[in-house]
Amino acid sequence: MSSQLNVKMKFPSSGCFKVVPLNCEGSFKALWASVRHSNAPSMDIFVEVSTSQIVTPTPTIPLRLDDVAQFVSLQANDINEGEFDGNLEGDEFDEEFATLDENLIVIEEDGDDDLVFASAPIVEFNKVDPLDEDELNSWKTWESMVRYEKGKEFAVGQVFTNKASISDEVTFYSVQANQFFKVAESKPDTVTYKCGRSPSPCNWRLRATRKDPYSQAFTIVTYKGPHDSSCVGDMVPRDHFNLKRAFISHLIRNYVEGDWGYKVMSVVEVILDKFGYKISYAKAWNAKQRAIGDIFGDWDASYEMLPRFMQGLKESNPGTVVQWSTTPIGNSNVHTFKRVFWAFKPCIEGFEHCRPVLTIDGTHLYGKFKGTILTAMSIDANNQIFPVAFAIVESENNESWSWFMACIRLFVTKRSGLCVISDRHAGIMNAMSEVGSGWEEPHAFHRICIRHLASNINTRYKNVKVKNMFGSTAMQFQEKKFDIGFARLGEMDRDAQHYVADVGIEKWSICHDGGHRYGILTTNLAEAFNNVLKGARFLPITALVQCIFFRVNAYFVERREEARKRLLQGQHYSSKITHLLEENCKKGAYHKVVSFDHVGGLYQVTTRRGSRNVSRGSHLHTVDLSKRTCTCNKFQTYKYPCSHVYGSMEYRLQPGPINPEVLTQQETHRSKAIWDGDDKGSLRCRSHLAMHKGFLVSDRVVDFIRESQFYFIHRVVGLKFNVDFITALVERWRPETHTFHLTVGEATVTLQDVQVLLGLRIRGDVVTGSSACNWRALIYELLGQTPGEEDLKGASLRIGWLTENFSGLPEQANEQVLHQYVRAYLLILMATVMFPDKSGNDIQVVYLPLLRDLDAIDDFSWGSAVLATLYRNLCRSSNMKARDIGGPLILLQLWAWERITIARPIVTGPENPPLIQGPYPLGSQHQLRVDSLGRRWLSVHRRRPQGTTITTLLGYRDALDNMRPDQFVWQPYPQAIFSFLPEACYNDSGEWCVVSPMICFDIVEWHLPNRVARQFGWKQNIPEPADTEPKLHKMDKRGAHSRNWAEYHSAYLAMWFRRYQFRFIGVEDNSDMGYNDPYMVWYRDRTRRFISPTFQQAYQAPLGATAYLAHGFAEVHRTCNTEIQAMPQEVPPHYRNIMSNIRDNTSQSLEHVGYSHLLQQFHQPTQETQVEEQHEERGDGSTMQESTAEDDETLQVFRRRSRRTNTSMSPINEQGTPEPSKAKKIWSRLRGKKKT
Repeated sequence: MSSQLNVKMKFPSSGCFKVVPLNCEGSFKALWASVRHSNAPSMDIFVEVSTSQIVTPTPTIPLRLDDVAQFVSLQANDINEGEFDGNLEGDEFDEEFATLDENLIVIEEDGDDDLVFASAPIVEFNKVDPLDEDELNSWKTWESMVRYEKGKEFAVGQVFTNKASISDEVTFYSVQANQFFKVAESKPDTVTYKCGRSPSPCNWRLRATRKDPYSQAFTIVTYKGPHDSSCVGDMVPRDHFNLKRAFISHLIRNYVEGDWGYKVMSVVEVILDKFGYKISYAKAWNAKQRAIGDIFGDWDASYEMLPRFMQGLKESNPGTVVQWSTTPIGNSNVHTFKRVFWAFKPCIEGFEHCRPVLTIDGTHLYGKFKGTILTAMSIDANNQIFPVAFAIVESENNESWSWFMACIRLFVTKRSGLCVISDRHAGIMNAMSEVGSGWEEPHAFHRICIRHLASNINTRYKNVKVKNMFGSTAMQFQEKKFDIGFARLGEMDRDAQHYVADVGIEKWSICHDGGHRYGILTTNLAEAFNNVLKGARFLPITALVQCIFFRVNAYFVERREEARKRLLQGQHYSSKITHLLEENCKKGAYHKVVSFDHVGGLYQVTTRRGSRNVSRGSHLHTVDLSKRTCTCNKFQTYKYPCSHVYGSMEYRLQPGPINPEVLTQQETHRSKAIWDGDDKGSLRCRSHLAMHKGFLVSDRVVDFIRESQFYFIHRVVGLKFNVDFITALVERWRPETHTFHLTVGEATVTLQDVQVLLGLRIRGDVVTGSSACNWRALIYELLGQTPGEEDLKGASLRIGWLTENFSGLPEQANEQVLHQYVRAYLLILMATVMFPDKSGNDIQVVYLPLLRDLDAIDDFSWGSAVLATLYRNLCRSSNMKARDIGGPLILLQLWAWERITIARPIVTGPENPPLIQGPYPLGSQHQLRVDSLGRRWLSVHRRRPQGTTITTLLGYRDALDNMRPDQFVWQPYPQAIFSFLPEACYNDSGEWCVVSPMICFDIVEWHLPNRVARQFGWKQNIPEPADTEPKLHKMDKRGAHSRNWAEYHSAYLAMWFRRYQFRFIGVEDNSDMGYNDPYMVWYRDRTRRFISPTFQQAYQAPLGATAYLAHGFAEVHRTCNTEIQAMPQEVPPHYRNIMSNIRDNTSQSLEHVGYSHLLQQFHQPTQETQVEEQHEERGDGSTMQESTAEDDETLQVFRRRSRRTNTSMSPINEQGTPEPSKAKKIWSRLRGKKKT
């Protein structure tokens, strides 16, 4: 037993009441049958809480209201379809109620414990008659119980809805029977009709009254009819006396309500088809206007309602603009309507995101009161109509169009450069040319609808061929095709050619438009919306505005939902534009592309032959991605990429190589991992330069090595290198060719660079030997001390042990001790500058045997050994798995600064200028004919260019991807510069161009100057295939502790000693290499053009106004500098002075705004154009020492700021004197710090 809440139905069965829960199909069918039969037994539906016991195994199912509604609906449908007719007898009865026996509930009644078991209803329950609808509706006393059947005879007691209803029925009755009637009496509560036949009417008469004062219903109280048999009207095919406009308006109301533009002739046809009478056009027009008035309100009252509707529109849609123009009547405050302008807020805001194009047009209103509606339409991102503004005016004239355009400019948009497309109506032409209206060029551009102009030509010259030729010519995107079509038009009709030329070619020609009309040829946008409003133009003015409001709202709702769905699907472009772009992309994949300037984005595209037989194909087009132009002119017109641009972009996004015959290791190269998104960032550079901190080098040690080549290495110690820049260079290093693959061609560090920058000899014995040695004993022999177990592991000696034990030199040190300290210092130089490895803090003591005889250390080719070590480390670090790099990175950094002008530092002027004429380019601390060229790049001799934007790996990587030819210096060492260097920096020039292996113990790397002939002033031809023997890159000292490397590499040693037989000598050619030079054409297909993926090529911020001006100033500076250098001697001096002043002023302005680095990009160092900064002197003649780089940069910042704040006031101190400003205090501190 349990308590439960059930909805139940109780009905009599076999002398007792049976209770059935309303949760089974049978119970609902019984319920349905009970309500369909008039003699159904009494039934009760109730909710009961009772203590019940379930005696059947099937539990009851909880009933929900929605289940009831759904079930009843389904059962009703089944019955309507004939599945259940309301009579359940015999087997059918048992089948329909079979489920009742399975879900019976036992209840307790009046405390009786006897269980009453429910059973199926009695048979009499289903024997019921169909329900009488009139009887069911008898309680609705306000509805007529006597219905009139249209067209039949009337009867007393028939009730009609209202007075107009009975009038329509009498009219319909009479016209259909060809009878006539007259209204004998018409009062608010009574109406009487009688026969209207003249001259002898019959006794036909009908009288109806309104019995209930609270109802509009009329009841027939008197009827005498039908008409006499002799009372037959004459057949008048033209019209009928009783066919009034009120009756016709009621008759056609449904037609007009479904189609506001329902034609007047359709009204005539409806009356003719229904009654056989052909009414007049005027009557039909009046009837239609009355029907519109009945539906949408009175025509006159509509004008009174319009201001209230507009006000409600503004309040419910804040931001909506409504402007009125009215005419006062006399001196009263009454005004009559003249014009109204409105624009919905969503339209105003949405137009700011549409293309800057407006199509304007006007169309007439066809209602009771004439007028014109002016519309301004644009086009959205899906190439669909976008409504912008509307106006209802008296007519199209100069004043109305000027007013409409002024409202758009004042209240809708102030966008500059708008294109307005229209026909050549005089009012529009006047409004667009009105001075100060905001619609004259360059604020806006007026273009003519090509369709209207073609129609005007056809009307004027009556020649369809001339019209077609004009249309074809106007739609040509290319000027050469336009010229052909325009010439043919002149051949066909010279007057027509002059006519369209007088209109203005730029106003109708696509290729001369300048891209302002975005490919929109006609005013079809505005006219299409006018067609949408075609029916609405028949409506009263308020209904017309309401119609526009709801149509525009429907546009926004539909398109907002479509846009939302596309965004949820991950689509960022509209469907139509996506389709166009996909089609262009497919076509572009088949185009042939030739690159003329990849950095600048200049390409030549050859189209394929089309599928049509008339298509010739092989059309040539030039694409300039930097200017966003294509000679097909579609890119400039539509503002989205044409197929030629897609072909160029596909070529641009292909990093290369196209031909893999040279770069055979691309799959494992670092550049592939970066392109695939696996960018590990900058390499860890192992230089051990920190080991020099705190290490003291005795003057005696320096004096000892002064005459050796190691003195030049000693002079460059302390050079800091740019890790990001070095990493960007490693990403372009190719182990297959031992060159950097730049966009301007191959380049590399050569033996020339080693000797000029570091002063290391090239001529000499190979740096090699054996790994088998008692290194501890050798160290004691040559250094005089024995390292501990933790300091020496195999042939690796801890650098810290050297710096700890050989810093400084005892004052009374003898010659032997001096030699020991010299050897220790040379090992430190090798460990930190010449041969640093990735071991951490160790030096390989295999070089120590070569230092046994200090007088013979210059007999070795240390330059080739250093370059071989650099090559080996570059080759290994270019692998995608590499994370760090060792080797002589100082050499790589010096080489990059000498040859690549991208963001390299500026060398300062000399501290002690020599007594020579002309500029001195080698830096403030470079000693004349003492230091190698690399000395000038020490941190105290240089400063970073102001305003440089390249400071990260992505920046350097992208700068190298977009390197220009003028940003690489092929010959940075002019002959004149050698006069400032010691002879040791160039006396082995005969060795610079040898094609030979370079050896340094386990390292063997090939020197290939033939691939970089331009670095020696020679013409670069297509090089022969290179074999750098990649197997050599895997060789090292691991597992070869007892190997004699001289014997192991004996074959390569023999090649080194015969290297003079393989000297490369080219043809002198100092001219710039052209883009289509055979070498560059060959090289572009075989190189890796790009390192950065496209999503990483955005490291520089967008250029602002200052940046654009700065680039312009830099261009002026370069032009002036070029002109000055190219001036012949006979040019007047004042002209040269003018150009010099302009150049200097632009230079100062760029430095002032922090963009002087732009000048460096244009600068190619020569002997005559090296950077020089004169030193400053104190009053006593003493010179100023150079500050640190940080202080120097702070001074430059102060100078820039002081120029902008030189009029600022200083605070007053307690003594009443001006207190020095904070800026002046900083200036004084920095000047004091810079002075000795």
